[in-house]
Amino acid sequence: MPQISKSQSFLRWLKTVSLRYRKIIIIIFVVWGLWAFGLGALGGWLLSKTGLDKFPDLTKDDRLLILAPHIDDEIISSAGVIQEAEKVGASVKIVYLTNGDENLTSLIGKEKIFTLNPNDFIALGEQRMEEGKKATAILGLKETDLIFLGFPDRGLAPLLNKNFSENSPYSSQGTKLDYNPYHGTYKESQLYTGSDVLTDLTEILLNFKPTLIIAPHPRDKSPDHSATFQFLEKVLAEEKINPKVFVYLVHYSLFPPQKKLQQNQFLYPPKKLFSQKGWFSFDLTQDQENKKLKAVNQNKSQLKLAPIYDLLQSFVKQNEIFEEID
Repeated sequence: MPQISKSQSFLRWLKTVSLRYRKIIIIIFVVWGLWAFGLGALGGWLLSKTGLDKFPDLTKDDRLLILAPHIDDEIISSAGVIQEAEKVGASVKIVYLTNGDENLTSLIGKEKIFTLNPNDFIALGEQRMEEGKKATAILGLKETDLIFLGFPDRGLAPLLNKNFSENSPYSSQGTKLDYNPYHGTYKESQLYTGSDVLTDLTEILLNFKPTLIIAPHPRDKSPDHSATFQFLEKVLAEEKINPKVFVYLVHYSLFPPQKKLQQNQFLYPPKKLFSQKGWFSFDLTQDQENKKLKAVNQNKSQLKLAPIYDLLQSFVKQNEIFEEID
């Protein structure tokens, strides 16, 4: 006798239920599917419109500071907001904490992939600086709006904890250096220490005097991202300055739900974080969305492998989301 699957059993049972209750059950399953798996534009639209507040309007008096642990984080998280800031005449500064020079996937294709030397990683960091300049230029920014700190990729968490003092600088796994080797950075040849990160961020905040800061989410799964937020938190606590702080998410389980380009979709927080209050949505115009995609595609070093390419493009949607941090 053939086995009856659970789905077949469920369908047989459903036929025994009255039509009225059958409709209710089907609606419940559809809503649950949209909530649990993020299926389709309708689910995203409902969540972004009913569960997220509107991102505050920007004015010419605003001074927007964006912290990017790696070059491309500013684009995938905030390209729409950057364009809006430029449109209304607000001041914008982007601070890149690292050049993302230890991304091995970016070096795939080199003939000597298994015998890479420090110069290969430095060349990657220099390439990514140029990519950042090209990407932000599409959004209307000038090179003077960009600040490259040159700290070590994958090294921000150790700098925060183990290598904070100048007596114990961090050595990059890629470049094999314990100092910033890049020209055109905020402080060339600066040691890789957490105290230097803190000093640099403090100077930049006090000089620029931002009214609004956009930074990585403290619960981002990337150690560089969460450490960037903790450095910012230290500066704000020690200097007693109080700009509005909004955080963005990049690395988190099942986020975005589908890793591919979906320009007709809405982005919304992961279910585990969605219950928290304070999430905001910035809606992009079609032109802003198209420019964001063009800016994403300037990061050519990051687009060599389909998974990374798809991840970056999956943030090109009809909105950008942020959580406000008190």
